[in-house]
Amino acid sequence: MYSIYRYFFSVLLACCVTTILTGQEVKKEKNDSTKSFVLNSVRVEVDVSPVLTTFLNRGDIFHYEAALQAEINKRFYPVFEMGYAGGNKLTNSGISYSGDALFYRLGMDFNIIKNKTDNNSINNFFLVGARLGYTHFKYDMLNVSFEDDYWGTSIQKDIQNKSSNLWFEITAGIRVEISKNLYIGWTARIKNMLTQTEVGAYKPWYVAGFGINEDESVWGFNYLIGYKF
Repeated sequence: MYSIYRYFFSVLLACCVTTILTGQEVKKEKNDSTKSFVLNSVRVEVDVSPVLTTFLNRGDIFHYEAALQAEINKRFYPVFEMGYAGGNKLTNSGISYSGDALFYRLGMDFNIIKNKTDNNSINNFFLVGARLGYTHFKYDMLNVSFEDDYWGTSIQKDIQNKSSNLWFEITAGIRVEISKNLYIGWTARIKNMLTQTEVGAYKPWYVAGFGINEDESVWGFNYLIGYKF
């Protein structure tokens, strides 16, 4: 897993360096005639993958999200993602889990494809970047069994708890302009939880925006439709 992160960080660093060098060349060609900050466009995107994933998960997990991404100086692509997700699970041992919440991600992308400068040309993007995600929610775990060491019996209890979660993502994806200002594409992401559960404490089975809360990193995928303003 460390090698995967090292590879993605290397790609991200290379893209940053390439973007900076390209920007310096453009500035030299224009003799510093351009503004230092130009908002070129704003793209609104909606994730349509839940149409498939909700069916495959048989209703155990639901997930909806949208994104707002800006294009600055045709080099930097800050993005804000927001959604609503949750999970309902009944285990073989009879434990019932339920929890849902809003989640938020903030990050930056870099385009490694050089598009034409003609305003009438079609623009496609190959984006690599990073995200920081956060969510806070309540969750219920019902019929949890506890062993009484003194009496040697099992006790059933219900647990209601709150959880705050922070995670980091490395992302990569493409956007294809199928019509003027109309885009389709996908984003793949690898996620690593930064928040640690206290020793002996129960952790939520599903974290909104992150996924099934395993000990290792998890993968995510979004299929997107967007429009550029």
